Amino acid sequence: MEYSGPLFRETSVEQDGVRVWFDHAIGGLVGKGGPLQGFEIAGDDHHFTPANARIDGHSVLVSSAQVSAPKYVRYGWANAPAVNLSNGAGLPASPFTSEEKISNP
Repeated sequence: MEYSGPLFRETSVEQDGVRVWFDHAIGGLVGKGGPLQGFEIAGDDHHFTPANARIDGHSVLVSSAQVSAPKYVRYGWANAPAVNLSNGAGLPASPFTSEEKISNP
């Protein structure tokens, strides 16, 4: 029995965006209620912008036409965010950022 929702593991930069890998994705990943929400993407400048995200197997591919050289992804990184990523067991994903060091606002 699965005891956790998807937990951020790592990212890899690809031609089409940034791929996000998760632990606890048994049974696949699901966008409850429609397209994925709550993802943001940024380049070296750490200026995050809302992003398109789609499930691709046991990972999520995140992209935005506004970020030409994406490097970082975050999910649910706001007060009361609209998020809907879960695993096949129906457990929700935890908020995360792929930044190694979180900059001050």
